[in-house]
Amino acid sequence: MTLEEFEQILTRVVHGDNASPEKAIRLPEEVLDRPFDDLDVDSLARAEMMTVISDTYLIEIGDDEAGRLTTPRSMLEFVAAADGRGSS
Repeated sequence: MTLEEFEQILTRVVHGDNASPEKAIRLPEEVLDRPFDDLDVDSLARAEMMTVISDTYLIEIGDDEAGRLTTPRSMLEFVAAADGRGSS
């Protein structure tokens, strides 16, 4: 999952499928380590994000893992590692 793909997923779960371009979520490097709560991504949006990512990338995100995925960077790294396991 690229950063751009992740931004698109976040935009959809936070603002809906028909979000205007002005509502697009951008994640510059300086916010990748900030908790989702600080980025106004509430628990419902995080749960939906986990489901979308799990379904899109065909990876399982268990409850324990989901609890540790608290920042955009942690999510990106998890998906990259899971994708690597799936392709070997």
